[in-house]
Amino acid sequence: MFDSLKKNIEQEKKIILDMHSIATSMEADKANKKFYISSLQSLAQQLQLLNKTVPELLKEWSPLKKFIEGEKNTSPVEIKREVKKVQKPNVVKMSYVSPLTKEKQFVTINKGDRKTFLEKLKMSESGLSGLKNMEKTKATAMAVIKPSIFAKYSNRFFLNYSEKLAPNFPSLEKDLKRSNMRFMLKTYLSMAMLSSLLAFIGGFLIYGLMVVMNLSNLVHIWIPFFAAAGVMFAFYTYPASEASSVKKKISQELPFVTIHMAAIAGSNIEPTKIFRIIAASKEYPTIGTEVRKIVSQIEIYGYDLVTSLKNVAARTSSKELSELLSGLATNISGGGELKTYLEKKAENFLMDYKLERQKYADLAGTFMDVYISILIAAPLVLMMMFIVMNVAGLGMGAMSITTLLFLSVAGIAVANIVFLVVLNIKQPVV
Repeated sequence: MFDSLKKNIEQEKKIILDMHSIATSMEADKANKKFYISSLQSLAQQLQLLNKTVPELLKEWSPLKKFIEGEKNTSPVEIKREVKKVQKPNVVKMSYVSPLTKEKQFVTINKGDRKTFLEKLKMSESGLSGLKNMEKTKATAMAVIKPSIFAKYSNRFFLNYSEKLAPNFPSLEKDLKRSNMRFMLKTYLSMAMLSSLLAFIGGFLIYGLMVVMNLSNLVHIWIPFFAAAGVMFAFYTYPASEASSVKKKISQELPFVTIHMAAIAGSNIEPTKIFRIIAASKEYPTIGTEVRKIVSQIEIYGYDLVTSLKNVAARTSSKELSELLSGLATNISGGGELKTYLEKKAENFLMDYKLERQKYADLAGTFMDVYISILIAAPLVLMMMFIVMNVAGLGMGAMSITTLLFLSVAGIAVANIVFLVVLNIKQPVV
């Protein structure tokens, strides 16, 4: 009976994990909420039926207790009757093959609940199978990305040249991977060449139009070359800028995703499922992209979890995320406690997050003092000076008071725009 109780408890743990997986999927896909609720209800009813079996299984210890205590008033007939009750309890062992894992499962259930349990089991297993098929369909839909027509024509005209130039841009290739852009280095260089050619043609047409309208001469022939060089420079610097933006977003999401992972790890779930849950969640769009790389390497390329973690850690743009993934790989391969490790990392990331917010608050206070001094107090003093100059009939060189006033207002407007831009750049992602 002890073995039966152990198998029932293992089945209950599996049911709880399945309920957690369904609840997580329901949050991400509220359109099929009724489907998820029916699956949760069937699993909960299975849990109740298994719990009802526990008292019957524990009856094994009732006669043994009398033997241990050495009760003298117990007759041999009563002992024999108790042993028969244990040998023939009101429970029945049953087995079934899960359609998901294709493994044979054993549980012990009350005789009267056997039919109900089988019905609920069939409902939940079919529901989980449907859930798995839905996840595969979503993954396939997400994986199918329409090819870029511009990239197609760029490769058609410039792929031979880009293949020769690609070895000369190792840093650009790293930036493309860290920025999560979907173009390979050769294709990206082909797109840069075609864009530069189109910019050169466009600049030449503008220059020709200016010549026809007598607005330019041969001195302005630099316009098409400047346009082509500007486009090429933009293509070269954009991946690094995008990688920096991804790094900033990851640092904002990292404390909370680590807390989430620590909470999941506390249920002693398989480590791979932790990353599947994070990848399916829409709460962490940037880190979710990095985690989906781990899941893809496991499910598509056949790597083990430790190798996948190390591969993604070497290519991510965030140093903190790289350290977290490398630490997880070491922890898993060494058989460490994932929950403890993730909780400690979550504390460190949360402390850095608070310090960054405090730093921004101090910076905003400094900006406020500078803004009040330069753009509020100084213009008032300047206006008073202009009023005195106007009354006294004074000017500044060839400029009248009206011209000075117009230039001052324009300068104040430009300074306000600069302050807003700088403040927006320094503001952390919410």
